Amino acid sequence: MPISKTRKRLILAGLALLLAGGGFAAWWKVSREVRQAFDAPTRKTQPLQFAPLPAPAFKSERWGGGEVAAVALSAEGLVTAGGFGILDGGGDLGQGLPTLNASALALWRGRPIVALAAGGLFLRRDRAWEELRTGYGTLHARDLLETPGGELLIGAQEGLFRAAWGANVLERLDGAPVRCLATGPGGLLFVGGEQGLRKLEGGRATMVATLDPWVDGVATIGRDLVVLTPRGLARGPLEGPLQPVSGAEEARSCAVEDGRLFAVCEGRLLRFEASGRPAEELLPSPARKVFVASGVLFADTEQGLLRRGAKGWSLARPRPSSLPPGPSAVNALAMQDGRLLVGLFNGGLAIGTPNGAEWTWTAVPGSEAWGVNAILNAGGAVHVASLRGVARLEAGRLQAVEPKDAGAAFALAATRDGLAMGFGQGVLLPGPRMVSAFHGLPGNQALALAEGPGDAGPLYVGTPSGLGALLGARVAWRTVGGDGKLPHPWVTALALRGEDLFIGTYGGGVARRVAARSTPSAAGSFEAFPETAGLKVNTGCLVEAGGRLYLGTDGRGLWRLSHDGSRFTPVTVPLPSQHVTAIQPGKDALFVGTVEGLARLPFPLPEEVD
Repeated sequence: MPISKTRKRLILAGLALLLAGGGFAAWWKVSREVRQAFDAPTRKTQPLQFAPLPAPAFKSERWGGGEVAAVALSAEGLVTAGGFGILDGGGDLGQGLPTLNASALALWRGRPIVALAAGGLFLRRDRAWEELRTGYGTLHARDLLETPGGELLIGAQEGLFRAAWGANVLERLDGAPVRCLATGPGGLLFVGGEQGLRKLEGGRATMVATLDPWVDGVATIGRDLVVLTPRGLARGPLEGPLQPVSGAEEARSCAVEDGRLFAVCEGRLLRFEASGRPAEELLPSPARKVFVASGVLFADTEQGLLRRGAKGWSLARPRPSSLPPGPSAVNALAMQDGRLLVGLFNGGLAIGTPNGAEWTWTAVPGSEAWGVNAILNAGGAVHVASLRGVARLEAGRLQAVEPKDAGAAFALAATRDGLAMGFGQGVLLPGPRMVSAFHGLPGNQALALAEGPGDAGPLYVGTPSGLGALLGARVAWRTVGGDGKLPHPWVTALALRGEDLFIGTYGGGVARRVAARSTPSAAGSFEAFPETAGLKVNTGCLVEAGGRLYLGTDGRGLWRLSHDGSRFTPVTVPLPSQHVTAIQPGKDALFVGTVEGLARLPFPLPEEVD
């Protein structure tokens, strides 16, 4: 019997309801699982491993910033940490660590533990370093504190962590970034950072109102709380409220010693008595920062680290040999009459002068160079390319050269006709004449320049878009990203070795151009070095020294061309950072600039092991 139309409609409607119900049930089940996954508490502990680091087989001289970041008094004596690394009474304690700049230091069960600004935690035990490897990845700690119970508190960009001595797990207490830590009476813990100040008590966290949400320092004096923010010092009961400390509006560092508050304000070290009135501590040179370690007060000054004792202040440690004050990112190097010229990424020009086994570093006066990209010593003159154009070093000062309105300069080269300058809008040739992408170059920004061999050798120009060659003011040939000749079109460094041109790129490693001198107008052939694939070569970081070609990379350290010229291999040496930004051969050593300072590597450097 045939089914009526009404019955068909009822059957179809029922099927539709069943399907809809099944779909809703499936959707509800998936939604519940997603909610449960998101609502589930995050894992509070991760594995912690102490991995011994090998002792360095090769040692180097290293210079960074001279400012002290932290101080500790161990059973063996004074330990200091900062832009210069880690020092104890025997000298450089951090040769085995991966980077130079230290951001925090403390004692954990009497042993120094240090945090590096580039990331990582390292414990000194039995005259060797151990790396604290965690399941949370690399931690960037800004403060370290040992609790009265012997636990280690780690205040990092990634949050607040706690480790028990000998434990194989690391506990995460909070996820907000941390800049400072302090303990208080009754087991209180105060944690400050970019998101304010928190009081932790019995596992419960509460916010403490501060003058500014950015908290750089915190300390307790009995039942009082002291907080340092960009708006100065504030003080009040642990329960609040906090009030500004009169006379400490410009404070940039503070410490509490024997119940008294000390603060650095515009180079002056002030002591605040119980009445709240400030009195100045008379120091031989301006103060930068104040610390308390094992109950002893220290002040970092231009002269060095001072210690306060019963008879007043005395020099605890001279200022280490270091680059001029400020960031120590080295971006360019050159030699002049045995002196080392250092161009700073965040500043101008500095000069290093050897004095026996020591080096002294002085800043060159003048504001004509800032953000130095290249230095050229040729023809009896030193020129500096920076974000403010090109300047010449004359009688110890920098003088701007024409054209003064050409904008940022990135590269320099001495040609048979005079000085060639690479700017953001092209290459200024002697004459002068500007050649740019309009005339056929791969791009306008000239990051690398090198003159070819012979009397009629071309001027090679590296840009972010490829490589070109100039014969006179004419573009003879070029190669760009689309033709596939280079491993990467972003050309940052050029070096001639015999008849061959070596080309460093940012992201594609190194290639070699081979061409006959008889055909300067031909692009020739290009051979990539496969072992360098993916390497980011920084500007100017392809230099010949001692008959070998050295390569500086962004994050992968120093490399060197083999004797037969067939391959590049890494050179295992202690550097301030693996981000190499400048290379310069010296009389008997190789100078290597990095984002964290400078290293002097005496020849011979260790050979690679196959």
